[in-house]
Amino acid sequence: MPQALHLLENADIQESEQGPALAALAEMYLHAGNPSRTLDCATQARNLGHEPLAMLHVQALANRVLGQEQKSRSYAEQILATDPCHQGAKDLMLLLDGQSIRPETREKVLRLQAKKSPLIISIRSPSDKECDPAMRRMWGDHWVKEELSIEFRKLGLTTSDRNPDIILQLFGSPPKKLPENTYNIVWVYSHPDMINPRNIRPFDKITCAAVSFISKLDSFGYLNSEFMPACTSKTPFKAELIHDMIFLGNARRSRSDGRKVVMDMRTTNLDFKVWGNLWEQLLPSENYGGLYWDYERLEELYASARITLNDHHPDMAREGFISNKVFDILASGGFLISQANTGLKSVFGDSVPQYETPDQLKKLASYYLNNPPQREALMQQGQKIALSHTYRKCAEQFLSGLRG
Repeated sequence: MPQALHLLENADIQESEQGPALAALAEMYLHAGNPSRTLDCATQARNLGHEPLAMLHVQALANRVLGQEQKSRSYAEQILATDPCHQGAKDLMLLLDGQSIRPETREKVLRLQAKKSPLIISIRSPSDKECDPAMRRMWGDHWVKEELSIEFRKLGLTTSDRNPDIILQLFGSPPKKLPENTYNIVWVYSHPDMINPRNIRPFDKITCAAVSFISKLDSFGYLNSEFMPACTSKTPFKAELIHDMIFLGNARRSRSDGRKVVMDMRTTNLDFKVWGNLWEQLLPSENYGGLYWDYERLEELYASARITLNDHHPDMAREGFISNKVFDILASGGFLISQANTGLKSVFGDSVPQYETPDQLKKLASYYLNNPPQREALMQQGQKIALSHTYRKCAEQFLSGLRG
């Protein structure tokens, strides 16, 4: 997001593209927490005739962030006078009136509470678009869906895509359309830069894996948002230590070096192994562990390494979103060093050392490889925290208040 904002600010934009560019800048500034610049760009885009209702909505949101509630209300009323069904403006009016839930959402909750037969839940994941079952197993989202399905069934629900009462969307890309009669939940646990003032508007309940991002969702005028951190189903595993450093994750097609964290590992000149797709042409054979490590045996791998490395997408690291993999590594009995993430310390304290440069990584790795007692102490501390965040707790939170 910061890089895209910088590029757009400094681009030589043709006159015909100024409206769309200003609209994009307005939403980026709102995302970045700069409501004054948001207002400037949204006003200019609207004066150019570009998406006037959308820009009026952005102006209303920015005014609310600035504490100008009367202006915000006035803009929302103008939108509704033109489009009485504009959900963003309707939600904003509720927020300005001190409410946090839609009347239609309350009706859905009452209907679910009154239902005598088991509730039916449909879980939708970005991995669903992968047609090859073998490749689907390499998606982290696939296993989140599988784990939650198990827990929902244990709680007495039926998991099915046919006539669901509840739809749970694992956010990785915005859904194109959702039924209006279902109770719709989204778990925003990745790709926070994709969130804008519109694309998760169809949901009745918004859960978010970064506590600091809740305020950003509020600035977008979203209702009923709550914190739900990532979690794990893994348990402690005893294994012989046979690897110094490991990394589990697919190479990214957008990078010629596959992934910066792996290149940082190479600069340490320490023994390491990498498992994941697309690495075979990027790494020497002695550093390539294999295409795939079975999800059901992750504990075995993580517990067999002195150090496991982790990274996050840049937007996740910046906004404090911690991946499920962090919880899996620690719960299994692994010791973790991660690329810097603004949310790690608030959840795991000092139990997860963080680095920013290859030199910092080399120093951290060398220290903890040569100091097993310190490594073990932090591993135990992190493991205790990770084991307290389970898929069962997540499933119960998703269903909170929905069953009679």
